Amino acid sequence: MSNRLAILIVKEIKELVRDPKILIGVILMPLIIFPVMGSAISISQASVRKAITQASFAVYAEDQGPASTALLEFLQEDNKIIPIEAPSLSEALFAFQGTNASAMLYIPDRHSENASMGLKGRVKIYANLKSLTIAEASGAEVINALISYYNYRASLSSIGALLASAGELADPEAVRNPVSVSYASVVKGNVLEVHPQAIFGLIMSQSIMLPIMMMIMLMFAIQMAATSIAIEKEQKTLETLMTLPVGRMTILTGKLMGSVVVAIAGAVAYMIGFSNYMNSALGFAPELTSMNLGDAGLGLQPLGYVLLGVAIFVTLVSGLALAISLAVFTDSVRSAQSLTGFLTIPVIIPTIILMFTDLETLPETVQWALLLIPYTHSIIASKAAFLGNYSTVIWSIAYITAFTVAVLYIAARIFSTERIITARFRSLSLRGLLRKR
Repeated sequence: MSNRLAILIVKEIKELVRDPKILIGVILMPLIIFPVMGSAISISQASVRKAITQASFAVYAEDQGPASTALLEFLQEDNKIIPIEAPSLSEALFAFQGTNASAMLYIPDRHSENASMGLKGRVKIYANLKSLTIAEASGAEVINALISYYNYRASLSSIGALLASAGELADPEAVRNPVSVSYASVVKGNVLEVHPQAIFGLIMSQSIMLPIMMMIMLMFAIQMAATSIAIEKEQKTLETLMTLPVGRMTILTGKLMGSVVVAIAGAVAYMIGFSNYMNSALGFAPELTSMNLGDAGLGLQPLGYVLLGVAIFVTLVSGLALAISLAVFTDSVRSAQSLTGFLTIPVIIPTIILMFTDLETLPETVQWALLLIPYTHSIIASKAAFLGNYSTVIWSIAYITAFTVAVLYIAARIFSTERIITARFRSLSLRGLLRKR
């Protein structure tokens, strides 16, 4: 019995991997296309950063007073300035378009006079958008950031001068910003001196990936299981397989286990490729914190890994059994693949909804509608395992297991009769169903 089952599992894996559409599209393509995409995005981001850091900007100053001079001296410290000499602003803008500068700072007349009278000086930034690239748009933001820092330094200097003239010993920084804000987070009863946004970013990077992985594995499993049965029926090899001295349940188990192995391989390949894509595409972003999730009592612990593995297994088995049961009623690979499109709907919808929100925040009717979908509990289990809510994981596993047992019972009943050979469902349209009736 065990030898026959092993032979059937190996046969199923070989047939699935031998199919170029599955081998290339499911396993090899994610390992190739995602790193290539990530590298392309990384190269483009590097070129944008280089263009921004090496960008020069023009300055047209109608005012030549001390306030304008101080601002220009500050801007010239670490930046390349292109001064524009022109009798009017319109001619200065015309000359600005002939330069390679991405932005021009315009300092109007009487700027220094306003500053000396305690009034706010006003400047204007013109962006030179020739090719509408990110680097061009960022040029204006670079000047804005420099001026913001200059405002900060100038305000501290003015406050210090006023305090000195009044004989006060206060700190100019304390006068400018009288309230200092710090953050701490309470996670599972532990107080962490970490900004909540930092923890949120780390949690989202993990809790989003787990539902995505679950969805990908299930979709791969459904597609391959349906395709496997359809190929057998299309090539007329299922009849031959049924005549062999092998039990129908052994055949069903072999197909399920073979599809599980290939589905897991495809999901692992997808996650490896997607991780490389994320690392390459987001490598330019600074790290929010070096905090380890384990310090906050978060992340997958050994028990969490075990429970999540059980949840993934029963989810895959239920999806495979459901796909095989329905694919029996198709007579070609094309119709089987069309059928799997409908089966992925109850997988995609809960994943998209629960990736970005909790079930409790949804309207009650939506909650019950989602809870009726078995694969909603797979997503809930993956997020709960990450947060350490093991009772929720166990309840989700129980619900999925009950659904899996029901689907396996239906699949076993179908395989125990000749319906597996004779069943046909040629049309998926409503008109076809009405005609049959």
